[in-house]
Amino acid sequence: MEHPKQLLPDFNMRYRGKQNAPKGTSDAEKDDLPEFEPFKGALPRGPITSNDQYGLKLVKLDLHKSVNTREHRTDKFKHHDLIIRRGQKFTMTLTFNRPYDVSTDYAMLEFVIGKNSRSGKATYNIVLLNKCPYPDDCKNMWERGELNLTYNRISVDITPSAKSIVGKYHVYLTVSVPHWGKQRTDLETDIYVLFNAWCQDDDVFLNDEAQRNEYVLNERGIIFNGETNHVSSRPWDFGQFKHGVLDACFHCLNMSEMVLEDRKKVALVARRASQMVNALDDNGVLVGNWSGNYAMGTPPAAWTGSAEILLQYKRNSAPVSYAQCWVYAGVLNTVLRCLGIPSRVVTNFNSAHDTNGNLTLDIFVDEDGSMNRDYTNDSVWNYHCWNEGFMKRTDLNSKYWGWQVVDATPQETSKGLFQCGPTSVKAIKEGQVCLQYDGKFVFAEVNSDVAFKMVDKHGLWKTVQVNTSHVGTKIVTKAVHSNAAENIKDSYKYPEGSRADLATMAQATSFGCERDPFYRSSLQETDVDIELMAPAVQLGQNFYLTLEVQNKSLEQRTVQLSATCCVTYYTGVDYGTFKEERKLVSLGPSMTEKVNIEILANEYMGHMVDQGSLKFICVGKVQENNQVLGASKVVLLEVPILSLKLHGEVKVNQEMSVTLEFTNIFNVVLEHVNLRMEGPGEIGLKKKYYEYVSPGASLTWTESFVPDMPGTGGVVGSLVCPKLSHVYGELDFDAQP
Repeated sequence: MEHPKQLLPDFNMRYRGKQNAPKGTSDAEKDDLPEFEPFKGALPRGPITSNDQYGLKLVKLDLHKSVNTREHRTDKFKHHDLIIRRGQKFTMTLTFNRPYDVSTDYAMLEFVIGKNSRSGKATYNIVLLNKCPYPDDCKNMWERGELNLTYNRISVDITPSAKSIVGKYHVYLTVSVPHWGKQRTDLETDIYVLFNAWCQDDDVFLNDEAQRNEYVLNERGIIFNGETNHVSSRPWDFGQFKHGVLDACFHCLNMSEMVLEDRKKVALVARRASQMVNALDDNGVLVGNWSGNYAMGTPPAAWTGSAEILLQYKRNSAPVSYAQCWVYAGVLNTVLRCLGIPSRVVTNFNSAHDTNGNLTLDIFVDEDGSMNRDYTNDSVWNYHCWNEGFMKRTDLNSKYWGWQVVDATPQETSKGLFQCGPTSVKAIKEGQVCLQYDGKFVFAEVNSDVAFKMVDKHGLWKTVQVNTSHVGTKIVTKAVHSNAAENIKDSYKYPEGSRADLATMAQATSFGCERDPFYRSSLQETDVDIELMAPAVQLGQNFYLTLEVQNKSLEQRTVQLSATCCVTYYTGVDYGTFKEERKLVSLGPSMTEKVNIEILANEYMGHMVDQGSLKFICVGKVQENNQVLGASKVVLLEVPILSLKLHGEVKVNQEMSVTLEFTNIFNVVLEHVNLRMEGPGEIGLKKKYYEYVSPGASLTWTESFVPDMPGTGGVVGSLVCPKLSHVYGELDFDAQP
């Protein structure tokens, strides 16, 4: 039997028998307007003809775009339509074909979003251009200021509600003249309404001008990566004001079929955005790929900003390949800032991915000290990037308002979809993990323990060591008006082991974040400690891994050490083991000894993966008392940076030249080298390809950009090839008018 939709193309099962028409889900669609009569008494509805000398017709509309956008802080948008922020007045001037008589002429402006708009709903809003009283049943009036009437011209101040739907409104003018009739005119213009962080009545109000400038208006950013003892950074061009990006952001919401009425609520918009920035479930923006094979797409490390990604998605209405967590975070940050939501990218170092929800990351090792991959499912990411959006959570107690975690990286499903947040940061700190949304998952990312468990030949295991402070050791974001890393760990966690921290953990476990009840009580007390140490290492260099073994007892100790050396993805997932070492150490009472293991470049280079790091796991067994101890360390391999140089002065609408330089410092040929530079102007993205770069050879590439706005700006460069990635550079400039 055929599905009803094949029999009736317009049939929609979701609405059949429930309501007469579906709710609007796209601001890109137009529809017939509802009939709404705001004036007392019936009026003839015949159209006013063009030959009627008494007819009232609009001959000119002035949206005062330059003034309005400057006042609304939307003048940086490269867009031909008027863009305003809700809860703040803007001015329109209408010029008619004859003088406007407020006592006899009646007119109203209608601001309509999407299809199936209804009077009395937020999808249909009116402003009356006379002094007649508002009808009692009209619930969606945008506030009108005093009329400034001069002969045949009316200037009017209009303030959209601070609870308006965000999106694209189409504008109509309806005029009525007694005894002559009524006419509606399509003004053939759209007005975009955004969230307003400057309006106290808006749920995104942020009472700090410096933070508003940073978290809403700043188009450039820094995304931190690396590992907790070696924090690196990369530039990112959010580009929320670039041509086409605003329409691309609303296109994402339209593609998600989000009900227009829900777009009044910032928490729902942020949650839907986290869903749509990844391509799972709904053909969203970005396809994730952590395999290292990026055929038929762009390697995640090659992207320099969000605009190219969003514009490609808008152009093709198909997912863009490929992304990893920082790309998801960069694009989501663009979407949120573009819509007017204050937002920032946050990096959590040693970020837990707890697959079974027990607040414990289980690392299984065999008796010889090697990793047991059959048992180990959890992972600790070197870092993980997500976003925070600033908002009132009207569904929560006011103490949980403020910064909220929103994460577009598809890790685990939430209510059946790959979406995460918004999750109150304050609620995470207090262990209130059952508040909407996804509190348990975010709490585990920053609070899980790491437990080493030894598996014997029969498959039985026991916990041999637990680290309660490894996860969430550092949580950073870009500082306001600075490229420095601001550590915001204190907003997520109380000091480890403090009374408040213990209370938080008790609160979380009371809501179902259960720890393994046996692993702590079954731990052995050890009188020997191991610490792993390594210097800062550049990719391709030899170095020594140092095992410092300390005997804390007053007796002789003999320790059998097993060290496993492997290459891992930044997500903590092992790629392959390249070396294993066994050492026997004899320690006198209270003695400390250092054991060096040489790590050669030719041992690990053949195993390297995209953004790979080296992970070392050492397990020791004390022969005298059978105590088992363990330690681990991740070593980040540094890569060179790109040099970007500016030539001459920078002026608006004049070409500026930038030269990118790179030298291959490795003893291998770099093949299939792709370069990018992203800078200011309409054609702000440039690409270059080199077949190969020989060892010791340098490349030089010069490109031109045309700044179209005065003030500070920047150029971002990237290099990626199969053997080398995450090579970046940037420069700042100040464009003169």
